[in-house]
Amino acid sequence: MRNITTTLIALALSACAGEIGGTGDGSGSDDGSGSDDMNVTCEAARAYTDLGGQPLGGDRPTIEPGSDRLRIKPYAVLAAEYKAALGLAAFDTAAYRSTFGNAPARWYQESQASANTIYAAFALAYDGCTQAMATNAQYATAPTDAAADIVCNDLIRRAWHREPSTAETATCRDFAVNQTKATDTPRVRWAYTCASVLSASGFLAY
Repeated sequence: MRNITTTLIALALSACAGEIGGTGDGSGSDDGSGSDDMNVTCEAARAYTDLGGQPLGGDRPTIEPGSDRLRIKPYAVLAAEYKAALGLAAFDTAAYRSTFGNAPARWYQESQASANTIYAAFALAYDGCTQAMATNAQYATAPTDAAADIVCNDLIRRAWHREPSTAETATCRDFAVNQTKATDTPRVRWAYTCASVLSASGFLAY
């Protein structure tokens, strides 16, 4: 697939070190109180932005270290989400089971993001978007500002289960009109736009 800049899933990772009890100065000494408090020091992580250009952690509440923040949807959920977001009666995602960490029967495994899942998310979304946009006359003409506003708002509502912000719509519109290749067919350009929405954290994570 041609290299294309898009907003993919963005998860801020931080390296933390800590110790149970003790003084927290690395000496491992204990005052005899039997405290099990965790002293944690975290390095600052790289900042990422969402489809609207806003920092992902901008409205994130301050919570205890180790608490869940942005959790990747498990494969079983994503498989159904693709069909619902694209309005497809059937869409085969079986080839991506292992990439998205599909857990064995009667077992649960927390999904994790990796370079493979990020690439696979876009590739899978592009396949589904190409299928969904193959016949609808709405996608037979090249993206314009007005048309992209309508398509982006509709896609984000269905894929992210919420109303898009003005900034998110504007970024999606800019991607469709200015960042897709003008020499590609209109349906290909719309499919890339659709895939950018379905490979963002709003779709892939809770």
